[in-house]
Amino acid sequence: MLNFMQEAKSVWELLRQTHKPIVLYGMGNGADKILDWCEKNSVQVQGVFASDEFVRGQQFRGFTVERYDALCERLGNELLVVIAFASERPEVLERFAQLAAEQEVVAPHLPLFDEEKTVSAAWLKRYEEQLQQVYDRLADEQSRRVFADTLNYKLSGKISYLFDCETQREDDIRTLLQPTSNEVYLDLGAYNGDTIQELGRLTDWQWREVLAVEPDRRNCRKLRLLADELAAKGLAVEVREAGIWNEQGELGFSDSGGRQSTFIGAEKKTVPVTTIDSVAAGRDVTIVKMDVEGAEVQAIAGGRQTIGSCKPKLFVAAYHYDIDLFRLPLLLWELVPEYKIYLRKHPYVPAWELNFICIEK
Repeated sequence: MLNFMQEAKSVWELLRQTHKPIVLYGMGNGADKILDWCEKNSVQVQGVFASDEFVRGQQFRGFTVERYDALCERLGNELLVVIAFASERPEVLERFAQLAAEQEVVAPHLPLFDEEKTVSAAWLKRYEEQLQQVYDRLADEQSRRVFADTLNYKLSGKISYLFDCETQREDDIRTLLQPTSNEVYLDLGAYNGDTIQELGRLTDWQWREVLAVEPDRRNCRKLRLLADELAAKGLAVEVREAGIWNEQGELGFSDSGGRQSTFIGAEKKTVPVTTIDSVAAGRDVTIVKMDVEGAEVQAIAGGRQTIGSCKPKLFVAAYHYDIDLFRLPLLLWELVPEYKIYLRKHPYVPAWELNFICIEK
């Protein structure tokens, strides 16, 4: 039995059982998935609202999108508000918190990939042993709190769990990873260079070498512009337009030009893929940041030699698959048993920006 689980009822059970009017906040893919589930399960949604600037008589799935105040006037002041979009913007997160102070609010945890099995009572029972093993072995009490709160959120949809355990990303990198001016930094899933700039802010723009790998061609153009700017200042940044995988070759790729470009379930085009060991090429790598849109397990498999011998500090995305909450740390402990593994949740609703930070003892 997982004693850290405070919730027993899933958000989907709540939607089936509530007597309050159910209303959706937001439009888009998330709202589509929630409405599809509601229609399939004969759960009635009574309204959709959005921020005032997005209303203006829009239609969404047969609903006229309303303002929140107008919707309260029509349905009353006791609602079940279902957040149906993702955000990390501080003003939006503040709005979520304000709504949660007024109403019962949930943000259903939805899978990022269609084939993924997400947290449920059956899922928790199936993986109870692995979850307890990782929970017990995490490096500090804050990590265990994040682990527990994340699972309670994913089951219940209650956003208070996310707010209660969040910390600030750069503070955690500064205090746990403690980057220095002597880093050899692998940035895997380098996007447009935002994490290179983060490294620069934390090291006063000093490092030995940065190796940035990014498969999305539009992101890579921005990344190369940044690399050119930094090269003019004497800072070494090598950019590779490729994906990270467990072997070299080519893979189908969904090229979105944003943060969610992915290999998982993608067939739009093919891109070259490489491995951590190939990119490292024998260098004494000191930090690896890995946010590779669901390919973290494959990336680690292709970096066994580098991770096992260099034992670099790691910053690894933990939110693409629910099983990554235990699968990734168990895999990393196989390679480096002495890793201290921390788990941190940074501001975002739903439970994205969830990251493992690994440091050799």
